[in-house]
Amino acid sequence: MKKRLITAIGVACMITLAACNNEDTAADDTAVAIVDGTEITEAEFVDELKTKHGDAILQEMIRDHVLDQAIETVEIPEEEIEEELDMLRNEFRTAYNIEDDEGILDALQNQFNLEVESLDDFVTEYLLPPLVLQKLATEGIEITEEDIRSYYEENEEQFSEQVRASHILVEDEETANDLIERIEAGEDFADLAREYSTDPGSGARGGDLDFFGRGQMVEPFEDAAFSLEIGEMSEPVESDFGFHIIKVTDQRDEFEDFIEEIEQVLIQQQSKSQDEVMAELIENANVDIKDPRFSNLFGTEPAE
Repeated sequence: MKKRLITAIGVACMITLAACNNEDTAADDTAVAIVDGTEITEAEFVDELKTKHGDAILQEMIRDHVLDQAIETVEIPEEEIEEELDMLRNEFRTAYNIEDDEGILDALQNQFNLEVESLDDFVTEYLLPPLVLQKLATEGIEITEEDIRSYYEENEEQFSEQVRASHILVEDEETANDLIERIEAGEDFADLAREYSTDPGSGARGGDLDFFGRGQMVEPFEDAAFSLEIGEMSEPVESDFGFHIIKVTDQRDEFEDFIEEIEQVLIQQQSKSQDEVMAELIENANVDIKDPRFSNLFGTEPAE
């Protein structure tokens, strides 16, 4: 990768250190500034940069290189990359109403200030690194059905009946009834939620509240949601927050419904942290620190 998200001062220091350490650059006594007749030389400037920021910048550069090497050797299936891109597209669609890749690229460049020329660049520089670290963090982990069932039985109270619902929250019943009529006439529930719901969190997701169990929502909302069948929509439901239009999109209440979720929990429990993965990558790399000032950069002495 060509870059990482490094602080502005880090980038400046990196460029300066790289340039000034090149033997073909100007002599060390070249002045970079003159203050009241006193020169600040290039050598003094570089030495100060190394003293104040050298450890952090050198660590970052070494980590970047080691991670680049890992990206070259760790295979990430195309479907995983495409899944990440689909999630990105959905986030931009729901949060920013951006529908196409061209609009996403424009937002990445101008709103998020990322220097990427294409979505392929974005994948290479920003999506692949965490995917590689995640794969290395979970390497060798095996979760059996017995593990999943044991976790389910030990935590059965967490896996009682749950519903997944979307809602549109509005201030008055008249507006709720008008929206219900529009939905019944064929308009999209999610589109109307994004446009009219006063709940900003779920509204940006088309009204989706994900799965929830009993006791997690206010009573009128809960009673309505748990009385609906999948695909069924409620009449206006009044709560302290306003009037809700509720649509149930899924239900689960059996062991089989929670297998995938429990598997992910168990994998997460056994995964290495990203710091542990990076430490292993650096330990296995051939890192030879030549400058004695950074000899203990990663807590080890330099190679002989």
